[in-house]
Parts: sequence; structure tokens; C-alpha cells
Amino acid sequence: MKVNSKISGLIVGAFFIPLSLIGCTERGESGGETEIFEIANTEEVVGKRGEEVLTLRKHYMILNPPRDLMDLKDSVEGYVKDHPVESGNRFLHLSFYRESGDLPKDWQPDEGYLDTDRLEHHKNDLIASINWSDAQPEKEYDVYDKSEEGKILKRMRFVEDRLVE
Repeated sequence: MKVNSKISGLIVGAFFIPLSLIGCTERGESGGETEIFEIANTEEVVGKRGEEVLTLRKHYMILNPPRDLMDLKDSVEGYVKDHPVESGNRFLHLSFYRESGDLPKDWQPDEGYLDTDRLEHHKNDLIASINWSDAQPEKEYDVYDKSEEGKILKRMRFVEDRLVE
């Protein structure tokens, strides 16, 4: 009876250990499909709606961002094409952040009395941005490869599809 339970344990272990390891690699930073969504309660409007010039800042989270900077640029460009931002005589600044221990996917700004947590505290996780205006409709893209600590390892800048130094 003891031998059968040991053999059963080995058989069960032989199946579950590889399956659990496969599951771990799928949840890693480079695994899984890229997902982009707007971070709620972070839109910033400078100026009053209806005024001649208005600046709009929107902030997004990228889950499982591509490591390749060209793919990252294509991802944010595609997202903006699929989710257009209302135009009308304004400057637009879109910022894209990676998920991290300091910036989880369900993060929300906190304006507490003694402790605040705003997006400007998470620049280490900023990995892409798009800027343009209605007066100058060419979009400028900045994409970054950053270390876990937020050090910029590589940066690429584009005006539309042209790589700029």
C-alpha cells in the first residue's frame, strides 16, 4: 500500500510540476498578449473646454508590453487608431506605462493628506508617449526600453513612421 501511494505521488508530481512551470512562464513579463487600457481617474485637462486652446493628457496601462521597440510603437499607434481621441484645436499628450510592483494594473491615484501617489511618481514605468496637436497633426512617438529600476536602456523617437535621432 505504501509503495502504491509513493508511485501515485510521483506520477501526480510528474504531471503537475511541468504544468505549473508552464503556467509561470505564461504569466511573465514577456508572456501573454499585449493589452492596453486607459487608467481611470487620470485624465488631465489644462484650460477650459470650449476655449480656443486646450491641452489634454491621457494615461494608459500596457500589460505584457512588447520588448521590441518597433513592436511597442506599433502597439500604441494601433491602439490610438482603434480608440481615437476627440480633436478640436488642442494639444494631446498620451502616456503609456508598464505594469510593475509599484504600478499594478488596478492602480488609482491617491491624494491622501499625508501620503500621495500620483502618476508623476511612476516615471520609471513610463515606456511610451505620443504627442501631437491639431495645428501640427504629425504624431511624435517616444518608446523606451527600461530596466526594472527605470533606467533608460534604449530610446527610439519617431515622427509618424520616420525614425528621428
